[in-house]
Amino acid sequence: MPVIRILALAALLAISGCSFTPFKTGTATGAAPTGSKPREPGAGPVLTAPTEIGRPDGGPVIETPPPAQLPRERPRVPPATLSPASRTLVSQAQAQRKKGDLPGATVSLERALRIEPKNPLLWLEMGRLRMDQRNYPQAENMARKALSMSVGDDSTQSAAWHLIADSLRARDRNPEAEEALERARALEPS
Repeated sequence: MPVIRILALAALLAISGCSFTPFKTGTATGAAPTGSKPREPGAGPVLTAPTEIGRPDGGPVIETPPPAQLPRERPRVPPATLSPASRTLVSQAQAQRKKGDLPGATVSLERALRIEPKNPLLWLEMGRLRMDQRNYPQAENMARKALSMSVGDDSTQSAAWHLIADSLRARDRNPEAEEALERARALEPS
């Protein structure tokens, strides 16, 4: 019984495929077939590509390329701010850093990040803490994360580039640090 169903389905698919003609058909000489003239047995349709419309001689239509687009200016967004709860936790973390309690500051900032995981200011603060812990690669990663979250916020992006420059300089990658510093200065208000 299942074989019959498969054969019936195959037959239906074959029949439905015959009803659709995606290309123009014509004879081997290129002339279109007419309904009154019988064709030779076994001669199938000749597929031809559709012709371009718009040129009287039937030649290809040459379209002019679109004008070069100028790069779009980045949308300006207001500077990032902290919520009251995050601000309290950041203040607490800064006090803990001053006392030398870096593990306690980490816990405070992680709590703030659970409240506002998409706030670039918190990632910058965590990056500064990583600098204090001498974990320079992770400080750079935190700054780059803040950079990606603050598109259009020049002051936050400038701070992120400064942190990246500090991280690179701490690892004696001075040419890269200078490039990062130039990017930071370019984003600072004049």
